[in-house]
Order: sequence, then structure tokens, then C-alpha cells
Amino acid sequence: MEIDVADATSLPEWMQGHVAGGKLNLAAIPAPEDVTGLKSALQKERENTQAYSKFGRPDEIEAKIADLTEKAKGTGKGAEEAQAKLDAMEAKYTGEIQARDDRIGKMMQRNASAEMKAELAKAGFIAEAIDDIASTAMARLQFNEDGTPKVMTSDGKPMIGSGADHGATLADLAKELAEAKPYAVRDLGKGGGGKPAGSQGGTPKQKWSEMTSAAKVALHRSDPKEYERLKAAG
Repeated sequence: MEIDVADATSLPEWMQGHVAGGKLNLAAIPAPEDVTGLKSALQKERENTQAYSKFGRPDEIEAKIADLTEKAKGTGKGAEEAQAKLDAMEAKYTGEIQARDDRIGKMMQRNASAEMKAELAKAGFIAEAIDDIASTAMARLQFNEDGTPKVMTSDGKPMIGSGADHGATLADLAKELAEAKPYAVRDLGKGGGGKPAGSQGGTPKQKWSEMTSAAKVALHRSDPKEYERLKAAG
């Protein structure tokens, strides 16, 4: 579906790249990320906090642990019971902390994935390729203690870019990927010749089995006959 747009600059920046010939291609705009899971996870964390509050304030719980630790240093049944309680508490809270960290990690991954897809769309990637490219790009991300993504180079070093302390942003990563994968960008990259980047006389260097799904999508859009020929040739 396309709608007329008299002035593309009146649209949000991330939508402007989808305007061509005075028309906005709504079909090319990725669907918004479903954040229902994030809301549920946050609610679960609030419930966990409320559940722990019945054991007292953090300083009170710390005092109870210190008391049990002191008792466990003795001998006899009282010391054994105190140690057993400490062991049970350690096992219980170690498991719960790990589960919490896992939930937080998944939330950070989902949030970063949604932001990465938005940046890929702004960089001009075709809608059909965004999911695959974003999935691959996630391997280039680590996370700071505050949950913000940290972009790494392909060999695992911090990437230099336009962000704080000269670190790369997701936008920087999207720009790099657009330059590296022009076949998945609208208008097939800067060449604009109607053939996927890496082509020679209409014959891609890669075989069908070597092409990524995004490259296949781009080839189908630009040259359906060549797409069918390569697909048949395997």
C-alpha cells in the first residue's frame, strides 16, 4: 500500500527513506516490535521484589545471615542446623538470582534487537532482509552494566564510532552493514544499475547455495528471470 507524501521531510527520519516518487511505501515499513513480553517480565520482577520484602529489609536479612554464620562456626546440633539453613539459602538464592539474570538478559536482547531493526530500516535495508540481518548483527553486541548495547568489531574488539567515549552506536553498525551488504539495501546500493552488487553481466558471483536469503530476495526483486535460473541450477 502506498500513500502520497508531498514533503518527505515532514515525516520522522526513519520513515523518510521509504518515500520514493512522492509516495510512502507502507508495506516496506517493518512491523513494530511486540513489547508484551517485556511488560510481563517487568511485572514479574516487581512481584519478586514484593515477595522478598516479607523477609525484612536488606540490612535485616544480612544480620540474620551473619547470625547463622556465627552459629555454624560452633559444634553440635545447633551448628549443623545453622549450616544447613545457610546451605539451603545459598542454593535457593543462587538459583533465583541466576533466573533473574537470565530474564534481564533476554529483555536486553529483545530491546537491542528491536532497536537494531529500526536502525537497519533507517539505513535503507529492504523489509524482507531486516530480520535476517538483525539476527546476524546481534552477535556483534555485548552489554554494559546498565543494559545498553556495546557494539564490537567482527574480531571482538570495541568498535569506534559516533557514540559516547567514541564507541559505536547501533546506527553506526547499521551503516557498516549497509555498505557491506548493498544487495539488501533499497535500490541495490549506490550502483543503482538494476543488478545486485557483486554481479557481472547479470550473473552473480555466488551460486544459489552460497547466497543469503537477503541476496535472493534482492535478486528476485531486480531480475526475476535470473532468480529462477539460479534457483533451478541450484
